[in-house]
Amino acid sequence: MKILIEQETALHQYEIRHNSMEVKRLLHPQFKEVGRSGSTYDFTTTVQLMEIEQPAQGHLHAQDFECITLQPSVQLLLYKSAWIDDAGKASAFAKRSSTWIFTGLGWQMIYHQGTPCEAFAIVKS
Repeated sequence: MKILIEQETALHQYEIRHNSMEVKRLLHPQFKEVGRSGSTYDFTTTVQLMEIEQPAQGHLHAQDFECITLQPSVQLLLYKSAWIDDAGKASAFAKRSSTWIFTGLGWQMIYHQGTPCEAFAIVKS
């Protein structure tokens, strides 16, 4: 589970999101996402959106990770997230799920979904 958490949280980082080689290493070519907004994105759209993304005034906080084995080469990663602005205020709370598959070369995210949820206590690590 540690490698999946590392890769998941790497995708939260602006520097990784702007590195097309890293994005292509972490996201499967058949990647799909249902965002917190309810919008659906495919691999190409996701990569394009990451390329034009501007640095944010804050960061995405993630906690309460749980990993469920669907098959040895398919893992479901569950967690909660919140946006923390530069003043330390939390907003945009969500429950998230990502499906990771092992391709033989490494783990790639093939599906991600974010669902808005009630505010929760932030656990600092």
